[in-house]
Amino acid sequence: MNLAAFLSLIRWKNLLLLLYVQLLLKFLFFNAFDAITNLTIIQFFILVFAILLVTSAGYILNDIIDLKTDLINKKHKVIVANFITVESAQRLYLITNTLGIVFGIGLSLSLQKPTFSFIFIGTALLLYFYSTKLKSKPLIGNITVSFLVAMSIIVLLIFDINFEIKNNNQQLVIYVTLLLACFAFLINLVREIIKDIEDVNGDYSLKMNTLPILIGVYRAKKIASFLCLLPLGLLLFLIIKFVSEYKFTALYLIIFTTLPLIYVGLKLLSTKAKKDFKKLSLILKIIMFFGINALILFSLNKH
Repeated sequence: MNLAAFLSLIRWKNLLLLLYVQLLLKFLFFNAFDAITNLTIIQFFILVFAILLVTSAGYILNDIIDLKTDLINKKHKVIVANFITVESAQRLYLITNTLGIVFGIGLSLSLQKPTFSFIFIGTALLLYFYSTKLKSKPLIGNITVSFLVAMSIIVLLIFDINFEIKNNNQQLVIYVTLLLACFAFLINLVREIIKDIEDVNGDYSLKMNTLPILIGVYRAKKIASFLCLLPLGLLLFLIIKFVSEYKFTALYLIIFTTLPLIYVGLKLLSTKAKKDFKKLSLILKIIMFFGINALILFSLNKH
């Protein structure tokens, strides 16, 4: 099997970003605020491995299901059928999904939290229904995948943070991590709508019912632009709340997330070419990366 093709199939850059945020939270942010945690180093890496495996399985399944639309929207970038056979991709999906769920259940049982197993089972099922049913539904599919992105952050809170401890630092860690998950959800929601606009021709030819097909590209652009106000509002809330104590973090958020997000929101209204939508989608991914990196300044400022 072509290694480069396999890495593209599982979206290795997205997985790397997911790994990065988990490492940042566990080893920098939680430590900086002396958070009381539950997981040993080995248990943490088992958790991350399980998350990465289930996420990889979701990407593989998505490419299998989307083969026809991808051959229209981005035929030169199609991995399944061109570099990896459909049968091999299906086997990879079963292996990665099963391993991810098994590691997740094993960790949950070792922590004597058997109900946590349903997080991995539920995520795998939701990814399956997203790829097979929900993706073609207007907004529902966008919200589902954005929720799963947010859950990839929240799951570390669920497993690692001791919620019984009520001191200020513990509460701040929970609060900021949840805000980061909300930010990830909102940014990804805008990106998903932009990607639907970008892929409108292929989706239309296969009678899918995404938001730009249902209400038209122009109205979908306006909705995506309007939705930019939600993460903007969240950023402004954070900046106002923490500016007195965390001045550099607030300034960083203004320059590297707030201003670029305003640009995306305004640019969306006039963008028409497919390549320009692709650029805006990339800018949103960069904004997400910069937003995650605010944790570094936030943590260092604590010292």
